[in-house]
Amino acid sequence: MPHATARAARALLAATALVASLLLWAAPAAAEDLSGGRLDWGVKASFRTYITGPIAQGEIQTGDGASTVDGAYRFHSASGSYEDGTAVIDYQGWVYFWGHEGELDVTFANPSVEYSGSSGTLYVYVNGSRTDMASLGGAALDVSGGTASVSGASATLTANGAAAFAGYYEAGQALDPVSFSADVVAAEAPETEEAEESPTAATEDDTVSGAVLDWGVRASWREYVSGDIADGAWATEDGAADGGAVFRFTEGAGTATATDYELSYQGTVAFTGTDVDLAVTDPVVTATAGEGVLSAEVGGERIDLVAFEAELTEADGLLIAEEVPTTLTEAAVPVFGGYYQAGDPMDPILIAVPLTADAVLPPLPDLGSDPVEASPSDTPEATAAAERTEEGANPLVWIVPAALLVVLAAAAAAVAITRRRGRTGPEAAETTVEPAAEPTPADADASAENGRGGPTAPPAAPSAEGSGNDKEK
Repeated sequence: MPHATARAARALLAATALVASLLLWAAPAAAEDLSGGRLDWGVKASFRTYITGPIAQGEIQTGDGASTVDGAYRFHSASGSYEDGTAVIDYQGWVYFWGHEGELDVTFANPSVEYSGSSGTLYVYVNGSRTDMASLGGAALDVSGGTASVSGASATLTANGAAAFAGYYEAGQALDPVSFSADVVAAEAPETEEAEESPTAATEDDTVSGAVLDWGVRASWREYVSGDIADGAWATEDGAADGGAVFRFTEGAGTATATDYELSYQGTVAFTGTDVDLAVTDPVVTATAGEGVLSAEVGGERIDLVAFEAELTEADGLLIAEEVPTTLTEAAVPVFGGYYQAGDPMDPILIAVPLTADAVLPPLPDLGSDPVEASPSDTPEATAAAERTEEGANPLVWIVPAALLVVLAAAAAAVAITRRRGRTGPEAAETTVEPAAEPTPADADASAENGRGGPTAPPAAPSAEGSGNDKEK
């Protein structure tokens, strides 16, 4: 084979190999798991008003960890994935609407979203059947800061969703906006062989540690604080955690038997707002023969807040009492500014005391990280571009066109050499050939796009519904 032709062939072969290696290197980024987060949706303000108004004379309840925050229902414990610009996320909790002496009886449970770019779909289990409730849009999916989130997406009722309202609303009508978030699961750190400290262990003298206490104070109190009147909020500190419908106090220590126990916990829940400034700190539960009281530091003074009756039951390595009813004490009436009276029901409590090192405490609803509000300058186009950059989007968009141009240039050189050889004879094959001009960025195929994968399988059917903690008429 003449030298020039051989060189061209080798160049063509090398360029082809380059393209193949780039194709292998530029594989799409793997899907990222999402876990922990919240979805806020008020369904529709006029529907809530109608249910509790003089016509329907109904009531609304929330359960399975769902709560009411600033007029919206907050669902919790997100789980899902983010892949190729699409987030598929499931949430937990339910809200129950009842009215017209039972003629209106519907539960919305375990919502999920499928969202890509600036549009998506909201799915809800309606009385146990998964329904595409609303089309979402108008807000960009933000995947910065380790969280996938959407703030204030518009929601438009679908035909299937309209059936859930028994014709009260028609397809195409606007529902309340939807906001949601879910944390990206961080890569697991390498396991170490260090021995784990036992979080707790019961001793022969009934001394225990590592206990938890869950208490939401009262649903209507949280709604008042976060509503239009107080226009406030709450925060957890010093070991307390916010589970939406409940607050968890941790590091409970003391003594405990089934009927007699005294457990001191750590943590603070602070409520602030218009004419609201209340901090509940380091609660203690004390019970004798099953009759107990929950006290806490309030304004520098320890006050008995609620009374209850509960014996602890041993199960799965725990001493536990769940959904224990509570009533407000006389001493606690001033704490809430007279908003409630002595004997009024407050939220139930959960007491869990681990007896063994491997005992598993009841899970707290996981609200994830606080969503980051998108700046006004953020647009769906800018967000999509950021997603492709941050998520290591498929670089084939620019690599493949450039590499193909290299191949074509090599092929053109080979053809040119062959033609010249045919015109001038074998000796002309040794003539130096000017290299082809290098491609400019403008030569790249700007229309190349990344592929987008389809949605994942639908979530499992909702869990059995528990009793409603947060019933408000």
